[in-house]
Amino acid sequence: MELATIVTDKGSINISRVIIEILVRLVIQSIDGIVQPRRVGFPKIVQTPDTGSDKVSKSISPDVKVEIKPDSILINLFLIINYGIRIPDLTWEVQAKIKEKIKEVTSLDIEQINVHIQGIHFSKKYHNRKRLVAQGSFLKIF
Repeated sequence: MELATIVTDKGSINISRVIIEILVRLVIQSIDGIVQPRRVGFPKIVQTPDTGSDKVSKSISPDVKVEIKPDSILINLFLIINYGIRIPDLTWEVQAKIKEKIKEVTSLDIEQINVHIQGIHFSKKYHNRKRLVAQGSFLKIF
């Protein structure tokens, strides 16, 4: 299990990668304009009886990836946004809020927060009989 370590004068504090992913997910849920995934799986921490160690059964979501390095933390987000949202403003807001929340809760410094826009979601008012009304404006990034 990857751990981020904070060293204090009274000892050290270890924070799991999964906890950072949960914090990022909570911040993303509070921002308007981001399409939430249909299924959000919270991790289950299972203790194995033979070794006595904790094992995380799954990651919180495939659209949030946290990588902990010895001297830094990298966060990659893969998002789908609503049509009509200005992408630079949304990504700056996402980066600022995540950095602020992680710093507030864990006192960890984030080296990079990379936001990857995977696609744009159109509401029903832009569709007419299963055909996109504004076909030239549809965008999907792989």
